[in-house]
Amino acid sequence: MAAQKKQSLINLLPSEEFAASTIGRIIAWALSTFRYIVIVTELIVILAFISRFWLDAQNANLREEITQKQSLITASASFEKEFGEVQKRLAIYKTLTSNLASTSEIFSKIASTIPDDVLLSSLNLSPGSLRITGLSPNEKSISQFAVNLKRNAGYPKVVLTSVKTAQEDESLLEFILDVTLEKEQI
Repeated sequence: MAAQKKQSLINLLPSEEFAASTIGRIIAWALSTFRYIVIVTELIVILAFISRFWLDAQNANLREEITQKQSLITASASFEKEFGEVQKRLAIYKTLTSNLASTSEIFSKIASTIPDDVLLSSLNLSPGSLRITGLSPNEKSISQFAVNLKRNAGYPKVVLTSVKTAQEDESLLEFILDVTLEKEQI
């Protein structure tokens, strides 16, 4: 048993002389510092592992929301298409009705200037011009109508483009008047 007591512990790093040297201090600092670095790294890895479960749950929730919203968009696609078509029709209606007031005003001016013996067969209104086709028993009524349009209705550019004998009744004259409308009148 005496031989067992003599066993001594072997220390490869001499504590007093080596710890006092520069290399010994660097090694002692590195060993203590790296221990803390390893502990912090392990904590970060554990937090990342635990947060993975939370992120997976969020990812599943977001996928479910996306699927629901896609089905909602697919379901409302026909409504959106119909809504867009109605909007286009409303825009066309708005442009037509905005000119309606000026159109009715133009027609009322023309109606107030027609002589008694003139019969209108057509009115063609296009942007910037108006073509009036009618029948009259004599040239005097046609010229009176043109003068009335210039003076009373306020259309300074009235041109008689055609006068001929009507095909249905040879006692009547068929005429065409072209009236230039100004932008304020349209």
